[in-house]
This record gives sequence, C-alpha cells and structure tokens, in this order.
Amino acid sequence: MTGGAPPPGGISLRGVGYRYPSAPALAVAEVDLDVSPGEVVLLTGPTGCGKSTALRLAAGLLQRHGAGEVRGQVRVGGEDPATTPPGQRVRLLGLVGQEPGDQLVAGTLADEVAFAMESAGMSPREIEARLPALLSAVGLDLPPDRDPRTLSGGQTQRLVTAAALSAGARALVLDEPVAQLDPLGARALLQALRALADDGVAVLLVEHRLEACWPLVDRVVVMAGGRVVDQAARAAVGPGHPLLGTLRRLGLRVPATLDLADRLGRPVEEAERWTPPPAPAVAPLAPGEVLLEGRALTFRHPGAAAPAVRAVDLALRVGERLALLGGNGAGKSTLLALLSGELPAPGLRATADRVAVPQDPDLALFCETVAEELAHGPRERGARDPAAAVDRAARALSVADLRDRAPQALSRGQRLRVAVAAALACQPRLLLLDEPTSGQDHDQVEAMFVALRQAMADGALVFATHDVDLALRHATAVLVLDGGRVVARGAPGPTLLSLPAGVPLEVGSLARLAIAAGRPGASAAELLAGAP
Repeated sequence: MTGGAPPPGGISLRGVGYRYPSAPALAVAEVDLDVSPGEVVLLTGPTGCGKSTALRLAAGLLQRHGAGEVRGQVRVGGEDPATTPPGQRVRLLGLVGQEPGDQLVAGTLADEVAFAMESAGMSPREIEARLPALLSAVGLDLPPDRDPRTLSGGQTQRLVTAAALSAGARALVLDEPVAQLDPLGARALLQALRALADDGVAVLLVEHRLEACWPLVDRVVVMAGGRVVDQAARAAVGPGHPLLGTLRRLGLRVPATLDLADRLGRPVEEAERWTPPPAPAVAPLAPGEVLLEGRALTFRHPGAAAPAVRAVDLALRVGERLALLGGNGAGKSTLLALLSGELPAPGLRATADRVAVPQDPDLALFCETVAEELAHGPRERGARDPAAAVDRAARALSVADLRDRAPQALSRGQRLRVAVAAALACQPRLLLLDEPTSGQDHDQVEAMFVALRQAMADGALVFATHDVDLALRHATAVLVLDGGRVVARGAPGPTLLSLPAGVPLEVGSLARLAIAAGRPGASAAELLAGAP
C-alpha cells in the first residue's frame, strides 16, 4: 500500500528523503511506503540503491543521529520514532541492523535479550518467563549465560533479532536478517517473522536473498537510485509478470524455479519437471602444486565447552577454489582463521603468501579513501608496480568509481567489495574470504567471482558461504563442516546432493536439475541456452 492516508498503525513513510553530509545528492528521494499491521514487506534493490538508508529513516535513526538533510515524514504506530522516548520506542519498534555485532550491549545471551524488556519496564519475573520462548523463536538453542562475543555471525544475527522482539514491538524493521544464516536457519527466522505478522506485527525487511524470502512475504518493493521503481503483491507475481523484468534489469536474482517458469512460459509446476539438455563431457584438470596443507587442525576458543574445529585435514592446490559450507556455528570462520594464520595451527604448512578478508569488512578497512585502502597492501609488500595492481583490483571488483570516497560512507556491499579488492591488490597466491556475498546483489556477486577466478588462476581461493548455489557455480571442491568436523568433501554437485542428515543446507529444485544435466550452478537462462 502506498499513497493516500497512512494505515492505522504499522509503518508509514511519506515523501521521505535523506542526503548524507558529505554527499552532493540525496541518497533516498521521495519515498512513499506503507507497511500495514499483519504485513511482511520485502524491500529490495541493487547494492547501494538506498535500501538501508530508507530502513534507518523508518527506524528514526538518521533523524536522531545523522548530520545530513532529512525530508518527509515517518510514522510508526502513529508515532514519530525519532522523538519517541526510549522506554516507549522498544515497545513500538524493533530494529535488526546490517551489522548485528554492533547491537550487542550485554555479557550474556539472557541479558542481551532482557535489555529491551528492562527498558520497557517489565518485571524480572515477566522477563525470565519470556526468555526461553524468545530464544527458541529464532532457533538459538544455547545456554542463556553464554557470552554473545563467542557466537558465530549467524548466531549473533538470531540473538539481536530475539532482542528486537523481546519488548513486544508492533513493528519490526530488519536489514538483511538472513544474510549470515544457513538455509534452514533463514527459513526458521522468516517463519518466525511470518508468525509475528500473522499476529498483527508490521514487518519491513531489506534483503537481496529473494529466494529465501519469497514464499513468506506479502509484497515486494523495488528501489533503484534512491527511489521506489516497482512493487507488486507477491502472490500476483507469476510467469510473465513485469516485476520479474524489473528485477533482472537491476541485477537481482529472480527465485530460481519462478525464473525458469517465466523463461519457459510455463506454470511453475511444469517447470520443475522440465529436463534440460545434458552438458558435454569435460576432462578433469590435473592437480596443481600444493600451496597449503593442514593436518589434524583443531582449535578450542577460550572458555568454550568444545572445540570449534576438530581434526580437520586438507590440502589446497594451485587452481583450486574451495567452498567451506555448514550451518551457523559449524566452524567455518574458525577454520578460515586457522588457514590464514590468525589463530595458531601447529599442523599447518603454507608455501605461499596468504591474505584473508573477515566476515565484517569494517575490520579490514582503516584508510580515509578507497584509493588509499587499495594502495596500502601493495606498498607494504613492496610491489613492483603498485599502481597497476590497484587498478586491476579496482576494476575487477567494480570499485574504480569509488576511489575518492571514504569507505565508511559506502553501503555494506560496497565496503565488502573494497575489502576484497584491497586483498586482491596484494596479489596473494592464497586468498581466503569469509561470507563474501553479504550485502551484494546477484550481478555483483557473479562479477566478483568471475574476476576472482581469473585473478587467482595461478593460486587458490577459499571462501566460506551458506550459498549452496554459489558453491555449485564457482567452487572446484566443497568441504562441509558440522560441529567442527568434516562431514563431507569432494566435487560440489555429488557432494551436496548426498549430505548427511542434520546438516542445515539445501539444494534447490533448479540446482538439482542443473546437477543432473552436468551443469552444476547453471542459471535458468544458461540451462535454456544449453550453456555450460
């Protein structure tokens, strides 16, 4: 619903705009958007289009803390969230930001979830009674006295979502809430949001992962260039709907089976039974030089009850692209930290230089401009031609037009690309990336990995991800962790089709068609064209 009178309750934006202090133009302009009680609205669009800015305006954050120019009117439940006192605001509105770790304020899970309830004036007895259900609602089956700083990124995302819900807010705004969740965790969280909406809560979420969100949202709103450019009721969007063309033009990924049905011109049910042409046989590549080898890699975090990584053996060779997969807390980030040398690993032997990019790109960015970020590593390493290395990396990661910008002023997706470009400019033979797709639209992810495949042809790439389709498309091998142990490894297609029970990963129907045709990771368009 947009235009006309705002809904009684819910979230209402009228003519909303914002210009950041250092920017010459508005980041968001003339946005009208309503989210009614009981409705889940998906706000999507390409990286850097203004989605997160619009969300922060909806939460009243930029009005309270920003130094830029604010336009228009925002109301949540009829109130201005920018001027509502904190004790009332937590009952009015819950917020889950793009960087969930930045929202942590307490030393235990229980205290973190209780913080908003205490602000709302709830009694200790009521708080204690509500805690188990809140943690269960987001799938966080952990001791309430655990330190939040020991959680994985996905677990942290679930925790701050529980905290946002705790005081009974009747409106929720969430910025990429499933970006760091495994597929089953993402589904559980989205189902929890759907249940809240069915109970009368207004839910506005920003996401690039349309496939995960699609079945549970009521309406899809698309932004580009700081403005709303298209929208439709999700139930009305089927094969032939114009919204699908809008999504494709903006580089967003249409949900896979719907994409195939639209291109075939058939109902979704028929598309799922379609048989694609088989791929021609391809000779396997000869194994290359070993660049890194680990034997019985094990690590226990201080104070943890069990090791995060247990007796992992692996070898990385020239030309290999290894995807680390597993559920939240499976040990992927810890294993990457061992491989990078960030954590001690007595059983590790590396014969090549390594550069790693963490899950939070802000941990890797410290210079005043993007140009300085890209040049820092090559200079420190004494590169023969640092300017050429910087130029290649900037073009490869599509950040050349951002060189004069401050990294902290960019969107999360842009910051992540800058961090990867800075690592690539160092010209390492081993590049290790932790969840490198967060905040990226589909076309940006594809461009990034095509560039990385070319740049690392004489080295090796390791990336941790929850995106099964990304692993199928761009990995030469996968290693699946569960509880810190390796439970599966091998070629992406057959390995991911035969995962052990209990591993929270899923292979979608289109991906299964592509694997059966010998084209793991192929898109609907590629299958129809017979492309490898």
